[in-house]
Amino acid sequence: MEIRRINQDNSMQAVLTRQLADASERYYNGKPSSMTDAEFDRLYDHLAKTERISGFAYDISPTVRVGTTVLTELKQTRHETPALSLDKIKYQNREKMETWLGGQEGVISWKLDGLTIVATYDNGKLTQAVTRGDGEEGSIITHNAVSFHGLPSTVPYTGHLVIRGEALMTYQEFMRVNEEADGLYENPRNLAAATVQMYDGTESAKRKIDFYGFKLVIPEAKGSTEISLDTEDCRFSFMESCGIRVVPHELVNADNVLAKIEEWKEKLPKNEFPTDGLVFSYNDQVYANSLGTTNKYPRGSIALKWEDESKETTISDVRFSVGRTGKITPVAVFNPPVRLGAGSTVGRASLHNISIMKHIPETGNPGHTIPVKIGSKAEVALAQMIIPSVCSVSGDGVDVDIPSVCPVCGEPTVLEKNGDVEVLYCKNQGCAARTRGALESALSKNGLYVKGIGPSSIEDLQQAGIITSHVAELFTMEKRYGRKLPDALKKMEGWGEKSWNNLLDAVNGARKTTLRRFLYSLGVPMLGNDLSKKLSDYWGGDIEGFMRFYKDPDEAVLQELDGVGSTKAHFLTEWCKKTKGRHEDETMFYALAGELEFDAPADAADGTGGGSLAGLTFVITGSVYQYKNRDAFKASVEARSGKVAGSVSKKTSFLVNNDSQSMSGKNKKARELGIPVITEQEFIEQYGK
Repeated sequence: MEIRRINQDNSMQAVLTRQLADASERYYNGKPSSMTDAEFDRLYDHLAKTERISGFAYDISPTVRVGTTVLTELKQTRHETPALSLDKIKYQNREKMETWLGGQEGVISWKLDGLTIVATYDNGKLTQAVTRGDGEEGSIITHNAVSFHGLPSTVPYTGHLVIRGEALMTYQEFMRVNEEADGLYENPRNLAAATVQMYDGTESAKRKIDFYGFKLVIPEAKGSTEISLDTEDCRFSFMESCGIRVVPHELVNADNVLAKIEEWKEKLPKNEFPTDGLVFSYNDQVYANSLGTTNKYPRGSIALKWEDESKETTISDVRFSVGRTGKITPVAVFNPPVRLGAGSTVGRASLHNISIMKHIPETGNPGHTIPVKIGSKAEVALAQMIIPSVCSVSGDGVDVDIPSVCPVCGEPTVLEKNGDVEVLYCKNQGCAARTRGALESALSKNGLYVKGIGPSSIEDLQQAGIITSHVAELFTMEKRYGRKLPDALKKMEGWGEKSWNNLLDAVNGARKTTLRRFLYSLGVPMLGNDLSKKLSDYWGGDIEGFMRFYKDPDEAVLQELDGVGSTKAHFLTEWCKKTKGRHEDETMFYALAGELEFDAPADAADGTGGGSLAGLTFVITGSVYQYKNRDAFKASVEARSGKVAGSVSKKTSFLVNNDSQSMSGKNKKARELGIPVITEQEFIEQYGK
C-alpha cells in the first residue's frame, strides 16, 4: 500500500486519519480520552476499509504505525528488537481461532489494557525499562519501573535478558488515585500511562503500578538456565523462575479453544485489572519464529478483541451527579433500559465530563462528533464487557442545558479547563452532595467503617436532618435520639425500629478504631490511606500525638518525613488551621475524637519499640542479593519494627547499599550527614535476616 504525507489534505480520509491519530496519541500518552474504545475500533475498521479502496494510507494512520510518538521530556532510546503490535480478530469471528491454531498447540492469556514496557536485565540486574512508544523507539522509565509490583530489580539469570510486559493499574487503585485527581481520568489505562511516564519517580511510586510479563524476547545462550525455552509455556515458567510476575495463561488447542474463550469471558467481571481481549500464541516457538513478521505484527501471535455488544435505546434525560470533590458529572439516562452482556440491565451511563458530552460520535457518520441531546437515539455498549458506555448518538433531540447552578445546593457552578478538557464544578464546600461524598469516604473500609451503612442510608439520614455534614453526628445519634426511631425517619421507606437499632449497633461496633483510620476519615485533601499510615506510624498510633500537632501545627516537621513532602504537609497544616478557625468544625472534630476508642499506641517513630529494629530507620538503595528483592528486604525490616524510608535525611540510621563506594546522590547525602553506609551482608551480620 502506498504511504502519503498528510500535509494539509482535508479529505474525509484525512479527517478520519487525524481523528484516530489524535485518539491514539491520547491513549499512549495517558491523556484524557477523546472517544470510547468501541468507537475507536469502529472508526479504525472504517479507515482500514477506506484505505483499501483508495490504495493508500497517510503516514500518521494507526493502521500503518505501531503505537504513537511519545510526547514526553523523558529520554528516548531505540528497542533492540521492534516492539510490534498484534493482529486482531473480533469476538464475533472467534470461530477463526480454530483455523488459526490448526494442528498447533496454543497459549491463551489476557490482553491486558495497560502500557507495554520492555525491561532489560544484564548480569542479574534491571538495567533499563522502556515504553513501547512507536515500536521502534520509546521513553526510558527505569526510575519508575523499579517500584512496579511484579518486576524485580534483580533476577537469578546472569545473561542478557529482555522481556515485554504490561504495566497497569487495578480498578481499585484507579478509583483511589483518580479521586485525588478530581476524576480527570476516564479509565485505569489512561491513569497508568500518565503514572508510568512521570518524570519524578518518587511521585509515581506513590501509586501502585502492577507489572505482568507476557513475552520473553531475548535470552542469550551465554546465560545459564536449565529450563527449555522452545515453547511459550516454558518461557512463561522461566520468567516466573526469575521472580517476574506473568500474565495468567493456559494451553489450548483447536478442539477446546472456543470453550476456553467462553470460560475466560465468564471470568471478566471478577478481574481486578482491565482487559480488552485475549491473546493467543503458538506454543511451539520454533514454529512461531519461522513464520516471521509483517511490518506491524508477528505472525506467531494474535489478539481476540471483545466485541462490545451494543443496542439502541433513547436518551430520555441527562442528569448531573455531584461528587465529593465538587466535580459534576453528566450521566445519560436510557428509556428503555437495555440488556447487555450476561444479562446486565443498563439504565444509565456516565458521560465523564462536559467535553465528552459535547463530542460523542454521530451514528452512521464515521469521523464526526455531535453533542448528546435529550430524546436522541443512542448506541449503548459495555466497554470491556463491564462498563456501560454511549458509543454513538443521533442528531435528533433537545439540547442539554449545562447547569449554571449546582443541582444539589443551588450555588453557581464553575466550568474549568484542564488542557482541552472541560470539567464542571460546584465550589460550595457546604454542598450536601459534597458532604455526602465526604461522609461516604469517611465511613469507607479505609476509614471509620460502619457495617451496613451506604450511600442511600447516608442520604436518608441527611434528608431527615439527623446528620448534616460531620461524621461526629453519626456517632452521637444514640445520645440525641435514643433507641426509638426518630419521627423524621418514620416517613421514609425501609426504616423501622429494627433497622434503626441495627444501625446504632453497627455505629457502636465501629467506635474502636485506629489513628490511621481516624486520619483518613477527616477528608483532608491528599490524605489517603498510605499517608494516613505514615503519619500514624510517626505519631506511634497515639491520638494524643496528633492532637498536639493539631493544636500547634508545624508544616516544617511534616516536610522532614519521608513520603510526605511540602504539598501534603501544607494541606494537613492548613486543614488544622482552618478547622480551628471555624467553631462548628472544631467542635465536631473534638466530638468525633471523644466518641472513639483508639487502639493502644505503639512507640513513636523516633522512640524504641519491642522489635529488634525499633527506633532504626534504613534507606535501601541499589540491587540486593541476599533478599529476593527490595520489597522483601523492606518487609523484613518492618516485621522487626524498623522503618524503611525512601530518601536519606537526618533521621536515617543506616544507608544500605551493596556498592558502598558509589558516588550516587544517596551515598553523597549520607556522607554529608555522617550516616553510616553498610552493605546488605553487613546488615545481615549485625541484625540477622
